Amino acid sequence: MRATDDILNAVMSDHFCDLRALLAIDVRRAFLIVAALPLLLAGSSGCIGVSAKSAGPAVPGAVSAVKKCRAVRAADDGAIDDLEDGDNQITKTTGRDGYWWSAADPKGSKIEMTVAEGGAGGSEMAMHMTGMTVPGKPEDDFWGVQLGINFVSEGMFYDATKYAGVAFKAKVGKADSARAVRFKIADLNTHKDAGICTACWNHFGKDLALTPDWKEYKVTFSGAEQEPGWGDPRPLAITPSKLIALNWQVGPGQSYDIWIDDVTFLDCE
Repeated sequence: MRATDDILNAVMSDHFCDLRALLAIDVRRAFLIVAALPLLLAGSSGCIGVSAKSAGPAVPGAVSAVKKCRAVRAADDGAIDDLEDGDNQITKTTGRDGYWWSAADPKGSKIEMTVAEGGAGGSEMAMHMTGMTVPGKPEDDFWGVQLGINFVSEGMFYDATKYAGVAFKAKVGKADSARAVRFKIADLNTHKDAGICTACWNHFGKDLALTPDWKEYKVTFSGAEQEPGWGDPRPLAITPSKLIALNWQVGPGQSYDIWIDDVTFLDCE
């Protein structure tokens, strides 16, 4: 019995199942079980009756960090901006106090943004972006124009882990306006100022086709993707805990007249 006890003491640990039943097994059989334990552990995540240990916090870009829903709705505290106050600062709530901004490529593309009358659903105001973009290849710095929102005015990151995505209403204002828009969500892995990316600006997002009528567009964090073929890094998912900005991009070689309104975070229904 002493030899049997010594063997059992050598193999019992916090990571193994209870081996007390082996006390009734002879020494030779105990040796066979000890030899087989590494193979059993390699193919099994736990034992019956033993609680599985936590995998730890989700790392940036991990799919497990993204909130997923079967259906989504506007979050109760999710209003980013409905533009009704007529200024270019977003709604100040839940730690958000950033501003609208615009940017154009260095090749001569133009953008004008104004808060103007004629919002969605009969509301008074909306954001209006107009202009033209110069034809050329994006890899040669002909990337067009962007209308954007920063979440915070001080610091860089905004924690949006409790939300599931972003919704907004949009339309084109003229029949000959460009309708293809890429909606993008910048985070720590894709924005140059975060200091991580070496091939930056390939934010997670979605390609959209706008219409002359107001329409609501919903982009979930779990459904947003980077554009294929470029960008470094290319994480598995967006990182909602460290968002930086939203933006709407019009590509090169187009004229555009686009309206945006009622930007909000989404939550699960």
